[in-house]
Formats: sequence, C-alpha cells, structure tokens
Amino acid sequence: MQAAVSLPTEQRITQTLFQGDKFVDQYYRSFGKSVGKFYTPDTRVIWNGAGMTGAQFLQALPQLQAALSGFDVTSYDVQPFGELAMVSVSGTVRLNGKAQFVQYFVVKKTGSLTYI
Repeated sequence: MQAAVSLPTEQRITQTLFQGDKFVDQYYRSFGKSVGKFYTPDTRVIWNGAGMTGAQFLQALPQLQAALSGFDVTSYDVQPFGELAMVSVSGTVRLNGKAQFVQYFVVKKTGSLTYI
C-alpha cells in the first residue's frame, strides 16, 4: 500500500509563486553585485557540467561577473517541493555576445532570505 501524497494547499502554492517571482527578480538583478548572498558554503552548484560547493562557486564568481554584461529572463516556472521550491529559468545571457541559458534552482526561504 502506497503512502498518501500530501498536495500543497492553495495558500502554499501562492506563497511559493510569490517567493519564486521575488527570487528570480532579485537573483538576476543582483548577479553583478551581491548574488553571493543567495549561496551558503554547503550549496551544491553544477556550472557548465562541473560540480562544486557554494564556497567554490563564490571563489570563481568574480571572474564570471567580470565577463557578464547581463541577463534577459524570458520565462520561469516555480513549483512547490515540500518546504522548498524548484525554480527553472530560461533566457539570454550577455557574455561575449548572446547565448541562451537555462538554470534550475532548489531554493529555501529562511526568515526574509531565500537560499539556494
């Protein structure tokens, strides 16, 4: 016998959508300046196929930020995932020209901060 699946309530879905909307706006707006606030040292990051910790990503971040001139987010989706939210984002990154990108995040809201 399978365990019953607990579906999110309408209120939880609304909160998750608001959290995801706010996260996408803040993350991409702050990428050139203070995006590090979204990462903890234990965050797991896969960047261009290379796995690393949040601490390692933050060490590499200044070089990446220097090469980027911005993002154009064309779409995103937010799904509740227990107490977390799964956020998928697609758009164009301006990095020595333009290239398409897709990023996936699992985020957790702790107080007023959202962490990856």
